[in-house]
Amino acid sequence: MEDNAGTVNSKSMRKSRKKQIEDILGLLDQAHTAIKKAIETKNTEIALNLLEQSQDLAIQVGGVIEESLGEDFATVRMLESYCEQIYQTYEMVRQQQTINTGKIYKSLRKELVRIENSVRNDISVRTSVVFLPYKASMWDSLESVWKAADADPDCDAYVIPIPYFDKNPNGSFREMHYEGDLYPKDVPVVSWEEFDLAAEHPDVIYIHNPYDECNHVTSVHPAFYARELKKFTDVLVYIPYFILNEIEPDNQEAIDGMKHFCFTPGTLYADRVIVQSENMRQIYINEFIKAAREMGLSGEYVDRKFLEKKFLGLGSPKIDKVLSARKEDYI
Repeated sequence: MEDNAGTVNSKSMRKSRKKQIEDILGLLDQAHTAIKKAIETKNTEIALNLLEQSQDLAIQVGGVIEESLGEDFATVRMLESYCEQIYQTYEMVRQQQTINTGKIYKSLRKELVRIENSVRNDISVRTSVVFLPYKASMWDSLESVWKAADADPDCDAYVIPIPYFDKNPNGSFREMHYEGDLYPKDVPVVSWEEFDLAAEHPDVIYIHNPYDECNHVTSVHPAFYARELKKFTDVLVYIPYFILNEIEPDNQEAIDGMKHFCFTPGTLYADRVIVQSENMRQIYINEFIKAAREMGLSGEYVDRKFLEKKFLGLGSPKIDKVLSARKEDYI
């Protein structure tokens, strides 16, 4: 999906893919120690199996790099050299030749270090960010964040409007609505049916609907409930679609009128919750802890230090929209 957002730097790849490569290289490092031990103890079968697996892993890494950066990328050539070293070692073990295990281990380690350094220094990371609005009228709660992401040359930003349903009094769904054709002309909309969240695994997902199945009037498509989205991203961010009247953290009477916003599936499952002010941040944290305790939750759900990192009083994008609005932008 990287090409959808414009020209991609020839030396960059998705963070998740680079992490996949680094994890495999870590396995290869462990395999070298096991290969050395197997050769020293003359366990030929295990040594040959480990060498085969090491070559398969190196080929897997090469495939990932070629797919993103091309077959001529420097790290691919290093992997080819590594595979040749593995093959030569395999043949020596298979033919039961006299082997200097220390020399073999050092040689494989040297090749692997070159590959690790190339991955670390030659491959830059692209960030993938997905925005999942549902009602076009609420797009202003995400728009300024999307504009910043879209302007970042190292970021691929996707706007994917998701469908929602009206609900019957018994909670069942009525007709489905989709408003993907109602967004501003400068917003490149991606179809929710064509973007595979599981396969793409974006680094960040932004939502502005926190209710999942808990809203009695409408529901976003269940595939986009917060608890589901959390499976497909490193960071799930919830930004409320509304702005509340400012309240002092000690005004409990006023807080009681809005505290239901503080503990929802969105605030529960999101890794970050962006609210309109520092006062509102403290209110969200306080009421979240109260509600979590009433439900019998423990651990991070009632840990104030953890929640102070989760809830951020950075302001609302809706204010950004108001400040940047021009009369001629509206019909």
